[in-house]
Amino acid sequence: MPARGPAVLGALRRRIVLNQLAPGAVLTELALAQDLRCSQAAVREALLRLDGEGLVVRAGRAGTTVTDLDAATASEILDLRRRIELRAARHAARRATGGDYARLEALQEAMDRAAQAGDAWALIERDTDFHLALYRIGGVPALAPILARCIMHTHRFKLWAPWHQRPLAATAARHRPILAAVRAGDAAALIHTIAEHLDTIVEREAAA
Repeated sequence: MPARGPAVLGALRRRIVLNQLAPGAVLTELALAQDLRCSQAAVREALLRLDGEGLVVRAGRAGTTVTDLDAATASEILDLRRRIELRAARHAARRATGGDYARLEALQEAMDRAAQAGDAWALIERDTDFHLALYRIGGVPALAPILARCIMHTHRFKLWAPWHQRPLAATAARHRPILAAVRAGDAAALIHTIAEHLDTIVEREAAA
C-alpha cells in the first residue's frame, strides 16, 4: 500500500533531523516518491510543509534542497528557545499537579526506553513531548508551535555538530533534575536546571 501524506511527511522530517538527508542535499520529488513508495503529490505536499518548518528550501525550477546548518544560526535558535522555556518555567513549578508530574515521569521513562533501544528518533520525539508538556504547564500556550520548531532544529544541529558526542542514555538522564525540581515545586531550582540543561545541549569542549 502506498505511503500516505502524514507518513511521508514524518519520514522526510525524520531523515532530515537525523541528518540522513544531509544539509545541502538536492531532493527530487520523483526519487523520493520511488524511495518512499508514494505519489509525487504526497512528496510535494510534504516538502511544502518542510519548507514552512525551515528544513528545506524550495526554489521553483531550481528544485528543493535541505537547509544548511551552522553554529551561528543554531545559537540564535537556542537563545530563542531558552527565552521561551524559562519564561514558562517561572510558573510551571507552582502550577504543576500530580497528574502533570505523572505525565512528565512517564515521558522520562519513555526516553529511557528509547535510549536503551538505541532509537535516537524516538528519544527526540519523547524529549520534545517532555519539554512541550512542561512548557504548557507554565500557561503560555501561544508560543508552543514556535518552541516545537526550535526544539526540532536544536536536535538537528546537535546530531550534526562534529564535536558533539553524548550517549543516548546520558541524553535521556539529563531530564531527571528537571523532573525533580517539578516534583519539589521549587521554581528557582526549575529555572536553574532548565537553563543549565539548555546551555549544555550541545557539548562544546571539543570545539574550543
